[in-house]
Amino acid sequence: MFGLFLYVCFTYQPCQYEPQGWVYPDQANCQADIREQKLPPQYKCLPVEAILPASKI
Repeated sequence: MFGLFLYVCFTYQPCQYEPQGWVYPDQANCQADIREQKLPPQYKCLPVEAILPASKI
């Protein structure tokens, strides 16, 4: 599963990803949505599992 994230970097701070609230079954669908919405290059498709840590039970 892939999510659409806004990649935000600030000077002298580590970069952060801000989720945009959309989850896609694969990268192709995520990239298609970026093209359809004509989003700027700061938007990235990233695996949800790599960004959102699993909670420890």
